[in-house]
Amino acid sequence: MLEQFLSSLLVVAASEMGDKTQLLVLAFAARCPLPTVIVGVLLGLLTTNLMAALLGVGIGMALPLAQIKLGAGVLFLGFAGWTLWGGGDGEECASDTPLRSPLTVAGAFFMAELGDKTQLAALTLAARYQAFWPVWLGASVGMILAIALAVGLGYFVGRSIPDKALKWFSAAIFGIFGIVTIITAWGQF
Repeated sequence: MLEQFLSSLLVVAASEMGDKTQLLVLAFAARCPLPTVIVGVLLGLLTTNLMAALLGVGIGMALPLAQIKLGAGVLFLGFAGWTLWGGGDGEECASDTPLRSPLTVAGAFFMAELGDKTQLAALTLAARYQAFWPVWLGASVGMILAIALAVGLGYFVGRSIPDKALKWFSAAIFGIFGIVTIITAWGQF
């Protein structure tokens, strides 16, 4: 059980370094309240790892992955536009906007992670070990460690970079992920 936990932790943490979800979280952490980002990321990563572990041990779910990725790409492009033109001067995460919601962060994280290498790594480990709990916990802890770096960096970067530059940086990250996700999804049809 310890081997399964540690293997999952190490493989997933290493896979997440420099991954799109880590950069996505950095962009959220630079613009939104820290509690919103932390709660949203935890909800998103626990859910994606739960799905991966369940699939890996054979419960099976039929997901139209290409359509989900296409929707995620459109969502990311929407976040890019919203970041640039939707919130005004640094108000994207004001109390009356949806970006303040941890569920928005969780949804974006979840969509970015579907079919991603870290989710596939957790699925593969769960299939290999036929063990749900150690793989789910190990993969989740591994992602938490990797994502914590992005949250911390995003929080501090968000306080030291001018608002206009940060807005364009965040929009660029969302836009790039949107385009890449749409192209990837289109190739799966």
